[in-house]
Amino acid sequence: MNRLGVLLVPVSVDDQQHAHEVWEKVANEKFASLSDPGAAVIRKYGLPHHGGGAAHGGTDIALRTTLLIDPEGREQWRRVSKSVPDIPKADETFADIRKAQNHERRMDKDH
Repeated sequence: MNRLGVLLVPVSVDDQQHAHEVWEKVANEKFASLSDPGAAVIRKYGLPHHGGGAAHGGTDIALRTTLLIDPEGREQWRRVSKSVPDIPKADETFADIRKAQNHERRMDKDH
């Protein structure tokens, strides 16, 4: 959890050990990650890349997506990245989170 009150949870179809190793290398820190080998969470949010994983024997993998899910489990926004270089940097993601949180606060005031 950080100053924005969000929790980063990467989800991967990879087994948990591999997912931890990859995300720790990418983020250069340890944090919780979700191993979703059956792609249940990935399907719930409409993110499967059908047959996209040659390394996974042609099984479904996740589209590279950044989601903001509110405390009630509702999706506030998403960004689907076309490639690894297209994945948003931390400052871009934090700016999007701040915008969504400010928008939600304005909506709460109006109702």
